Amino acid sequence: MSFTKQEITQLSNLLLSPEDTNKSIALGLIQNSPQVVNQLQIPLTIVAYLSNDNQAHIEGLAHDLLIQNLPEACVRDLQDQILILNYAQYKFKVVEGWNTYKNPLRLLLELHENAIEKYMPFFRINPAPYAKIYTLLANRIKNEWNNYQKVLFFYEKAMELDPDNTQASFGFASIVHTHYIKKGQRLEDVDRVLNYYIRSYKTPRNIVSYRNAALLCQDIGAIQRAVHYYEEGLKLCPDDTILLNNYANLLMHPIRDYHKAQAFAARGLDILPHDPSLLDTMANIQMYGFRNYEKAEQLFFKVIQKGDEHHYSFTGLGDLYLRMQDYDKAEKYYLKGLHNGLQYTSREIHEITLKLKKIVRFYAHYLNDSLRAEHYYHKLVRLKNKTH
Repeated sequence: MSFTKQEITQLSNLLLSPEDTNKSIALGLIQNSPQVVNQLQIPLTIVAYLSNDNQAHIEGLAHDLLIQNLPEACVRDLQDQILILNYAQYKFKVVEGWNTYKNPLRLLLELHENAIEKYMPFFRINPAPYAKIYTLLANRIKNEWNNYQKVLFFYEKAMELDPDNTQASFGFASIVHTHYIKKGQRLEDVDRVLNYYIRSYKTPRNIVSYRNAALLCQDIGAIQRAVHYYEEGLKLCPDDTILLNNYANLLMHPIRDYHKAQAFAARGLDILPHDPSLLDTMANIQMYGFRNYEKAEQLFFKVIQKGDEHHYSFTGLGDLYLRMQDYDKAEKYYLKGLHNGLQYTSREIHEITLKLKKIVRFYAHYLNDSLRAEHYYHKLVRLKNKTH
């Protein structure tokens, strides 16, 4: 029996149908006409080795058809092309990770990338499960390799298959925002990223979408758009303390509406009275907005009593004591805010940069200590050189 091109297409649709009955019908027809296996090698490969919801006998039939009718080397190539998508779905890890020389994961990834355009038309027959697999693959590359170009490539493949895959669109938005837009790159993607963030919101559990949209607007200096996303987010989730804290910070600086900032920080503290970030924000509002230094000091000390990891409040105390002209205490807390032993207290380059600038200014303008000012200035220069 021979099949027309249209019938081959129909067989492919049956093989990749979500219904096992349809797959069984297609496999039965192919068994009676094994000469068509070569024309159906990719959908058969997907059924045999990728669709983990198949019954074992269906996978076995597809596998048998491939090994009985194709050269061994061809079957091995087909298996290798798709193996990385199996890796994406399961929790095992290659001990050496992705970065070792001639790493098998990178080799398998390259084999799939080279063949991907042959698979995409077949994935489109029933796209949602394969979009999910590409999302899982992107997540694993992000978490295990940090190769953001590859991550974005597979998120885009997932969205190409299923535009409603919000995990892929949110993941794509987060990578572009964090690793490109914040560095002044890919600014042409701002509207696209904002759209992906907001589209991914479904319930208050996804309120991070509005948090990130607002922070993105702050990163590019679009302050009124940031206000819009904070206001909209708080309508949807009025008790989200991270939104309340971030909005209070924006209202404090650069908007300088200290009364409104205080109101939003107070709302957050009503919900979480001991939250370190909210306490620090309220301390800064008291210091900068109302010059209530005693209250600010009390709040900063509440934070640092929770542990040295709250380095931002040590720097806040440095700012406070500088305003109070207590330079010994200002120096003590600026240094505690900057480093713990030989390590910086923060992994965020912009945070370390800001702290170093404050210390350089403190030594140069308030203590007239040019040696120490120069020492920390050189640290600042080295840090900036590392980022370029």
